[in-house]
Amino acid sequence: MYIRPVGTNPPPAEDRMPVWQVISGDEWELITYAYLSDGTTPVDPDNSLLTFKLAESRFSATPFFTATWGDGIEEVEPTTNPGLIRITVRQEISNTLRRGGYIFSLLVKDDDGGNAFTQMLGNLLVEYEPTSPNHDIPYKLPETNV
Repeated sequence: MYIRPVGTNPPPAEDRMPVWQVISGDEWELITYAYLSDGTTPVDPDNSLLTFKLAESRFSATPFFTATWGDGIEEVEPTTNPGLIRITVRQEISNTLRRGGYIFSLLVKDDDGGNAFTQMLGNLLVEYEPTSPNHDIPYKLPETNV
């Protein structure tokens, strides 16, 4: 139950950052519409450069996973749904992530590399289930990276 402090307004639904709940060991798909910087032209492999990154936090120097057109990002029914894309996080990546929260974002650039902006961002919440391959993935220590 959400208890609102007196004198405050709850944030509108569109201001809430999405949290995608996923299972360790599964292949994950994120499907969304993406547009160029003008906000009306749907992206496709010929007119845009897309980069999706999944990291432990927004301060992480190295992401766990990076996807681009043809390598994790693809169009979904471009003739009927222009701009609809599928981002696939492969099972071999999912197998290595410990239980907890991760952050992702999608960077959209025009095909010439200009007009770059972050189109989508959000959080993944990874959970272990009885069918997950690993149930005790250790935390990495920053000083040893193990």
